[in-house]
Amino acid sequence: MDLVTNSILSSSVAIFSLGTVIGASSVYCLMRKPKPAVPTSERFEFPDLKNEYRLILAIRNDLKMQKGKVGAQCGHASVAAYAKAMKLKPKTLQRWMQYGGTKITVKVDSEAELLELDKRAKTNDILSCVVRDAGQTQVAPGTRTVVAIGPAPKSELDQITGHLKLY
Repeated sequence: MDLVTNSILSSSVAIFSLGTVIGASSVYCLMRKPKPAVPTSERFEFPDLKNEYRLILAIRNDLKMQKGKVGAQCGHASVAAYAKAMKLKPKTLQRWMQYGGTKITVKVDSEAELLELDKRAKTNDILSCVVRDAGQTQVAPGTRTVVAIGPAPKSELDQITGHLKLY
């Protein structure tokens, strides 16, 4: 090796070593720095596991909708419930989201039963949204397919939908 090549190699090793020491020192200093406390409002906590907030999606079983159709109708109902809660009950929405946005699907056997659930929810000051289909695929236009009830505490929802079977 000639003198120039040897000089370049030794300076490269020195620069690499210096960079490694500075990098390791920086990481050490940053790791020792105390972390700021996370505000309680940003923590993912379950305040009361016995009264979890949920959204109930009651699906009309008599329509015999295909799985994809049921999924789409439940999606419409969930979005409608979220939007309504954001506008009318933001604290309830926040609590529901703290619990992970739990959604429970149950089945009803008729439009009358679906409308009765909607009525009982409103009577108990619980948000509810009835989904009407556009009628472009499997059901007639305006057909009521799903009702979203909540979000609300489980204890309140059980008074309205606790008797229903899971979908």
